[in-house]
Amino acid sequence: MTETKTYNARLATRLTSSVDTRLRQLALLRRCRISHLLDEVLDQALPTTQDLAGQFARLADTTPRPSLATAPPLAGTGNAGTTTATPTSRHPAT
Repeated sequence: MTETKTYNARLATRLTSSVDTRLRQLALLRRCRISHLLDEVLDQALPTTQDLAGQFARLADTTPRPSLATAPPLAGTGNAGTTTATPTSRHPAT
């Protein structure tokens, strides 16, 4: 029995003419839509959801995190909010 697939997004891509030709030929041989064939091929080629979750977890564990003491100041705050310059007045002193 054929599984009914529901798609909620479109994937636009450019394929080489060789890949495009083979994809169309395989879809003809299997008598299925190219979208279904792509779904099958990509599903086999890509890591599982669990594998990806594990890779993301390992990435999070190995990504260096700067401490607050060594982090650069935020943009627009000068020297982390400390100023040594004296403010100038627009009005001359009287």
